[in-house]
Amino acid sequence: MEKKRLVLIISIAVIIALSIWSYKSYNVINNPETAFKNSEVPKSSSDINTAKKDKSEFNTDKIYLAFLGLDMTDERIKTIGNFRTDTIGIFSIDLKTKKVNLLSIPRDTYVKIPGREGYDKINAAYPYGGMGKSGYELSLKTISNFLGIDVNYYVSIDMQNIPQIVDAVGGIPINVEEDMHTHGANLNKGYQVLDGKKAEEYVRWRYDLMGDINRVKRQQQFLLAFLKQLKTNNDISTYLKLYNAFKGDIYTNLNFNQILALMSVMKDVNADDIKTYTVPGSFYNLNNISYWKPDMEKLNEILKEFK
Repeated sequence: MEKKRLVLIISIAVIIALSIWSYKSYNVINNPETAFKNSEVPKSSSDINTAKKDKSEFNTDKIYLAFLGLDMTDERIKTIGNFRTDTIGIFSIDLKTKKVNLLSIPRDTYVKIPGREGYDKINAAYPYGGMGKSGYELSLKTISNFLGIDVNYYVSIDMQNIPQIVDAVGGIPINVEEDMHTHGANLNKGYQVLDGKKAEEYVRWRYDLMGDINRVKRQQQFLLAFLKQLKTNNDISTYLKLYNAFKGDIYTNLNFNQILALMSVMKDVNADDIKTYTVPGSFYNLNNISYWKPDMEKLNEILKEFK
């Protein structure tokens, strides 16, 4: 009798838990902003290279999410022991209107990194922070200070895992804008469907006159093409393949409900409607090291549209 009663109690508890979970999931999908209402907002300090922060424009229905691509390779780990965020893109996502913008920050952008003397490349914040969670925290703080925007969330991947991610969605149709036949790349100019290996070559290659600046444009083009392809192959088998490709190699501070909320928003976003921007500036050489020196006046104009 006691055993039957225990089973009954457990069954009722499971049903209640599933009902609560279903209700919360339904609420998050239909009201995605609720998943972010009680999130902590990191404080950002100002410095002379920081874009102007306009608190009057603060919108609780809008979040800023950093996409960070790590230049992790087996060779780099063996020889240097650390790696950097070589791809930095900030998404402005309006959870109500489902309007999305993307601002790319070149990896060599000359900024002040909190806790460090002087200025450095923005991609150095991750290893200075100690990599892992603390590295991401310093990266977000550096980005927030630089842009004058509270960038609270991040999604990060190892760039060396691009091949399996691309192959999971059946390749990426894209227009390769120039021949790329150096530094490990073997791509011909023109429209084509890139498999995983060639997609990695495309997003990593930076050996024309504009170097990383043109690579940033290619990465923006690739990301939008990836979103289009994901919508085209919108079936369970594709998502299962994508999950297996990402599993263990994606890092984020988003919780389950926040991921669910963003998925519900992004499924209704047309990639062609995403506006893309790049931090404006010019090449700057200091002590034989090349930087990208941001034009803060032009950047503040861009941020008015971006926000």
